[in-house]
Amino acid sequence: MRRQILRSQVFVPATVVTLGCVIGAGLLWHGKSGAEAGQDAKVSRPVVRQHPVSFGVSDTKLIHQTGKVQAAQLARMRSIGVTSIRLDANWDWVQFGGPQSFFWAQLDLEIHSARAAGMSVDLIIDGCPPWAALPGTSHNFAPRPASAQQFAGWARNVASRYARLGVKDYEIWNEPNDTKFWQPAPNPAFYTRMLQDSYRAIKRVERSAFVVAGGLAPVTTHRGSISSISFLRALYADGAKGSFDAVALHPYSFPALPGTYEPWSAWSQMSATNPSIRSVMRNHGDWRKPIWITEFGAPSNGPSGVGANGQAAELRQAVTISKSTRWIGSVFVYTWQDGGTDTRTNADWFGLVDTRNRAKTAYWAVKLAIAKKA
Repeated sequence: MRRQILRSQVFVPATVVTLGCVIGAGLLWHGKSGAEAGQDAKVSRPVVRQHPVSFGVSDTKLIHQTGKVQAAQLARMRSIGVTSIRLDANWDWVQFGGPQSFFWAQLDLEIHSARAAGMSVDLIIDGCPPWAALPGTSHNFAPRPASAQQFAGWARNVASRYARLGVKDYEIWNEPNDTKFWQPAPNPAFYTRMLQDSYRAIKRVERSAFVVAGGLAPVTTHRGSISSISFLRALYADGAKGSFDAVALHPYSFPALPGTYEPWSAWSQMSATNPSIRSVMRNHGDWRKPIWITEFGAPSNGPSGVGANGQAAELRQAVTISKSTRWIGSVFVYTWQDGGTDTRTNADWFGLVDTRNRAKTAYWAVKLAIAKKA
């Protein structure tokens, strides 16, 4: 039954979906892949978080585990210095039965496990049940909501339920600039309205909540997808300024290391290219706001695999650079455990541990890099 078995393929990171890489136009793309919110100046004041950077894991599978397994995995994450976890609050999973139907049990268990382990939670508010989807998209993989205000009602419900458990961080959608995660095609204007309404709805529930603009995918502008830099520019043009406390980004760079400049590398595009994500933020007066890296990693095997040592080097360098970069607020490793052992796909090989829970080289690299003084 759908209530017991959530659709694990929904909203997995875009890197996991596409195999290999696409080269074109001088770029290398690692194919990644309610209620009315109203107006209230008092609750729209941004929350500013200062250094030091926090380190977390983006884990799409934790929700499918028993409470005992969740506790064991979270304790192991804590043992290597991870203090935060990124989880999905998928609207389709909780209200699949209609606007008056709620099934919170699995998400409740996951949040309680994370908080019991002393972990902070970056809760991705995303997903859309067929009954709330844009007409014609109800059977799509990741349909766009029909109403920004209705989606904001879902954001309000999530914050109302979990703020009292200490959840402070809310990310609005996952990779809204990629057609794989926003169908029929990315729409900056609608996403801006959704972000604005959700920001106000969440801040009404918890003024100290930290609202993050949904993690942007490292895609090129092609076949409906919009590059992260172009998408962010469009958000500002559509009036998104003032409706987020941080910009989230997925700056995958493999096979290059984060510290190696490449014009196609999403890590380089964070601040080293012209324009960059950071320059767009500065140009709009948001230089004080941080970038949250809500996914970063590399496959240790598969068609584009970089090997066990290469994966470790990618993550070691990402942690080290982030510690010395004032405007990086958080780094979430994608992901905790390998998805399988199929060498025909990159998707199975992003874990810090393998399918038998054995620590990979990257596990030890992350532990040592987090512990090392900047």
